[in-house]
Amino acid sequence: MTTLFRGLAPALLMFCPGLASAGVWINEIHYDNAGTDTGERIEVAGDAGSSLAGWSLHLYNGADRKVYATRTLSGTLGSTCGAYGFVSVDAAGLQNGAPDGVALVNASGVAVQFLSYEGSFKAADGPARNKTSVNLPVSETEATAVGHSLQLKGTGTAYANFTWSAASASSFGTCNAGQTFPVPDLAPTVTASSPANGSSAVPLDTNLSVTFSEPVSLAAGAITLGCDTSGNVALTVSGGPTVFTADPTSNLAGLEDCLVEVVAAKVTDLDGAATPMAANYSTVFTTASVPGGDYYGTADDSSASALRASLHAIIDDHVKIPYSSSTATDTWDVLEFADEDPNNPGRILDVYRNASYQKYGAGNTEYNREHTWPKSYGFTNDGSGNYPYTDTHMLFLSDSGYNSSRGNKPYADCLAGCTERVTVANNGEGGGSGVFPGNSNWYDTLNWQTWGDRKGDVARAVLYMDVRYAGGTHGVTGVAEPDLVLTDDPGLINASSSNLNVAYMGLLSDLLQWHAEDPVDDKERLRNEAVFSYQGNRNPFIDHPEWVACVFQGQCP
Repeated sequence: MTTLFRGLAPALLMFCPGLASAGVWINEIHYDNAGTDTGERIEVAGDAGSSLAGWSLHLYNGADRKVYATRTLSGTLGSTCGAYGFVSVDAAGLQNGAPDGVALVNASGVAVQFLSYEGSFKAADGPARNKTSVNLPVSETEATAVGHSLQLKGTGTAYANFTWSAASASSFGTCNAGQTFPVPDLAPTVTASSPANGSSAVPLDTNLSVTFSEPVSLAAGAITLGCDTSGNVALTVSGGPTVFTADPTSNLAGLEDCLVEVVAAKVTDLDGAATPMAANYSTVFTTASVPGGDYYGTADDSSASALRASLHAIIDDHVKIPYSSSTATDTWDVLEFADEDPNNPGRILDVYRNASYQKYGAGNTEYNREHTWPKSYGFTNDGSGNYPYTDTHMLFLSDSGYNSSRGNKPYADCLAGCTERVTVANNGEGGGSGVFPGNSNWYDTLNWQTWGDRKGDVARAVLYMDVRYAGGTHGVTGVAEPDLVLTDDPGLINASSSNLNVAYMGLLSDLLQWHAEDPVDDKERLRNEAVFSYQGNRNPFIDHPEWVACVFQGQCP
């Protein structure tokens, strides 16, 4: 049916290279239908990321060949269909033809496309002045069903690859039925690697991990490792096709600089034609010092008191990491390195739920920083001199909800009336529920029982706190430090709104049992190395688990 204005139909003419460079074109149009015209619109399509700021559509009357209306475009094309996007413009009042047209005009005022329907004509004014329109090979009529439109169909990446088709169900703002945009075959890239670039104190038995942007195939020698002392190190590469592990065939030397390189020519993707990486990727790291030896050279295990005092002297006076900082390395930075998911260096593995989360840092709602020795037990208020508050041997990343459930409950076995907090399966650990204790955390109103594969970790963390903080002052800064004591007496464990000189946590007997039931593993050793690289001190009960019995039970050699 004829409306106040007559219709518009697309036809294309390139007047300058702008169409090819901008990658933007008219993709769909509706101007006429049975009954009163409704839903008249024009859709513009193009490369995702193309800015339409300053672009416009100029509607032409074929009778006097002049512009009768203008529609302003704006925004940026998204990625609705692969690497291509669409903007749909309300064009109520489009004239119904014989002929009429529309010009797509870029931000410079140049008509990059001039289409018409039901005939062609030469524009008399506007951006398309003296240009002859390209007539669409199809048109709409007064019999066209409501909700239909003229659309480009076919397969390609530019206007010239497609063909206008007869009216079909409209799809303004989305992919046209029968129009396909092939996914571009981009070169693969490295998106993550471990150890991270610039890492220090990397364990001598570390494995390398490389994550690619897409599935790839690696030729021999695609990943190389060269170190100052160890020289060119042979690697055994496994995994794939996206995440690969490279295992050095021998341990690295202590305190040496190493270069990992991914050779671009030996990495090709698996989709379509084999496309290699565009450029080599490299990262550097420094190994840790050889553990043990001189670090514990003054440890005296002749008695419980002698070992406690000598270990305190060794691990005391460490570097304080800021709890939060926008300019310096803070506890978020240390913990996201120390609690990194071993299967993906871009994620963390939390202590209680065993869940893997994308690294977000401060301000995220999924995980937060857990004080395994609750801060309300002795060091409630953070400050430049409150060393235990930010001690990352004791801090762990935790699922926020689980951390809230634990609160400041002491660690102890949950004996009756317990609520379950399940774990998820990750890294060969966790998962399952409904059976006590299973792989779950359990708690009541008084106590929190950590799940089996991390109960030893948290036990050794608070055993460390008992020895590290023995009152007195920091040997470098002179700041007063609390005396933190593990106990089996719940009556001594009291929260405070202020820092205390002496504070208690527990329950000691259960913690000693957890230490025995969940021995030190490689993940915990790597965490000890990570924290050591920042704080400059170690957890002796990870390096020497046998010392727990001497210090806390008097069972010395």
